[in-house]
Amino acid sequence: MEIQLLIATMFQTDYSLLDKMNIQTDAVVVNQCDIDNIKSFRYKEYSILWIDSTERGLSRSRNLALKNSTADVCVICDDDEHLSDGYPNMILSAYTDLKNADFIVFNINRIGWNEKEKEFIKPEKIGRFKTYSSVHITFMRRQIIERGIAFDTRFGAGSGIYSCAEDAIFCMDCHKNDLKMYTYPGILCDVVCEQSTWFKGYGSKYFYDVGAYLSVVYPFWKHIM
Repeated sequence: MEIQLLIATMFQTDYSLLDKMNIQTDAVVVNQCDIDNIKSFRYKEYSILWIDSTERGLSRSRNLALKNSTADVCVICDDDEHLSDGYPNMILSAYTDLKNADFIVFNINRIGWNEKEKEFIKPEKIGRFKTYSSVHITFMRRQIIERGIAFDTRFGAGSGIYSCAEDAIFCMDCHKNDLKMYTYPGILCDVVCEQSTWFKGYGSKYFYDVGAYLSVVYPFWKHIM
């Protein structure tokens, strides 16, 4: 079973990000910058597809990485992650233990984050309306592609429309398509929680964007929600 990281980043001028993130598998990197270019090379023993793109928007980067992926299992990644040593074995163990799983989320260690997140201590089915941030998420690529699931490009940092909730919509689309979704113990990565690129406080823009998210995922209940 092949694992591939799908990494979204911006304005990288070299490949030092691969060291910084502690990658231990193949990867597709989409680097938003001011040129369009594709390079394929080896980093240590891993195959890297590096895509420089003038497109803007986090969801577009994630979709472009997914489109160019060839692996069995995809891992959604941001450039502020430091992946745990041995994460490939942890992911393989999860998909081996949960033989019917299409989508598995793992624990992450948030650095500089004051709020306590619920820790997954055993494999459990994910509730019908439960969503997770993208840094938790892995999935079987074939199941996503066959069902036409993708990130909504109207949502997410850099979209220019709605600044958040692209990952929540992605999770809800997986629910709606009846993917078999589970939590699994083990820490996938450390994530440094610095100043957000999109969250500017609980102002009118934030609530407007949350309203747009609710309208997409609950079209018949949106006003009540």
